[in-house]
Amino acid sequence: MRVKTGIAKLDSLLGGGLPERASILVEGPTGAGKSMFCKEFIIPRGNESSIYVTLNSSPEEIKEDLKRLGCKNIDRVKFLDAYSWQIGKREEKYVVNPVDLTSFTVKLTKLAIELSPFNLKKVVIDSFSTLFLFVPKDLCLRFLSVITAKLKSFGTTQLIVIEEGMHDDAVLAALNALTDGTIRITRENGTHVMEIPRMKETGNLPLKLRFAITDKGIEVVDHAVQQKANTARRVRKK
Repeated sequence: MRVKTGIAKLDSLLGGGLPERASILVEGPTGAGKSMFCKEFIIPRGNESSIYVTLNSSPEEIKEDLKRLGCKNIDRVKFLDAYSWQIGKREEKYVVNPVDLTSFTVKLTKLAIELSPFNLKKVVIDSFSTLFLFVPKDLCLRFLSVITAKLKSFGTTQLIVIEEGMHDDAVLAALNALTDGTIRITRENGTHVMEIPRMKETGNLPLKLRFAITDKGIEVVDHAVQQKANTARRVRKK
């Protein structure tokens, strides 16, 4: 089974979307398009429901962005807010202080339980790197291992956003070991670029494509970059 990203050309190249019950790292520098990709992904399709765990923005900001992207069923996107505690929101049901990983785990699990009868399919954590500002890295990695296992048990596919340049090689190796795939989003010569070097249950890799961010979201403009490179290598071998 595959879970659609909402980007038709990408879904076609991936054989229908991202693998079900998978945790995928989405990595890259600030401003490359990671959050836009996550917002496209989190929009419910059909009777799906989804969870957005926000550490860098308020739920209100994200809801406005989802509306601009044409999300018609925004009530099916539920938020675990690990951002607003900084401005004094501490008592609401789904506001959590990221320092308290036990409460974080409990509230996220409860939210998944509540949504499981409503075809819960997708979870975004944006940005997981922010958690490292509040919690020692070994605890962050242990937390990731626990929550991805729990969320997979509900049948979800998860995007775990990390920021380029914030983590050392050992942490990056651990993050890759704890997840099932990587989507790297960067900019080259002013163009947005998406690379997918690894992903479970997926052929046609490594994949590299270029995209534009429009008023309607992400639009793939060139997906032949990697194929051209492969062709060039075959020619040189001859």
